[in-house]
Amino acid sequence: MSLTPNEAAAALRDIETVGRRSGQAFGYRYSGPYFVTWGLVWVAGYTGTDLLPHYAGTIWIASLIGGLIATTLLGARQPKGSRKNGIQAFGVVAIAFLFIMATYAVMWPVSPAQQAAFVPLLAAAAYSGVGLWAGARWIVAGVGIAVLTLAGFFLLQQHFSLYMAVVGGGGLILAGLWMRSA
Repeated sequence: MSLTPNEAAAALRDIETVGRRSGQAFGYRYSGPYFVTWGLVWVAGYTGTDLLPHYAGTIWIASLIGGLIATTLLGARQPKGSRKNGIQAFGVVAIAFLFIMATYAVMWPVSPAQQAAFVPLLAAAAYSGVGLWAGARWIVAGVGIAVLTLAGFFLLQQHFSLYMAVVGGGGLILAGLWMRSA
């Protein structure tokens, strides 16, 4: 039994589709732990900011260092194997941190609520942009973070940090679990 050219072309298209979907599912599973990690960082940072606002800077520095260490360890443990993944993950987080600090320096003074909203909006834009290549779940996560951040910023300013701990951090954790289930 031989294949016609049309049947062969259809089979090749099917193989390409399966390969693309398999790669996308792997990417979702790969990124899930990072979403959970940074969701936990957000929960710790925003909760601490709401409960102990005078120590917000120290709380965020400790939370970010913890997140950076966890991200580096996650990257080093990824299936592609080498320390290169951990170094790359460390580099991405370090670049983002430096960008945020530079932006604060240029745009200063900003209110605590503006500071608290800027990072999630930046993350939302980054997730949505990555989603253009990596898949719709990234876009959904990005849009969800942006919408929830803006809603809290404009509607719940008095307890915005606590809101972001629950909604932003919790949303990242749920997105990470959703990614892992792909």
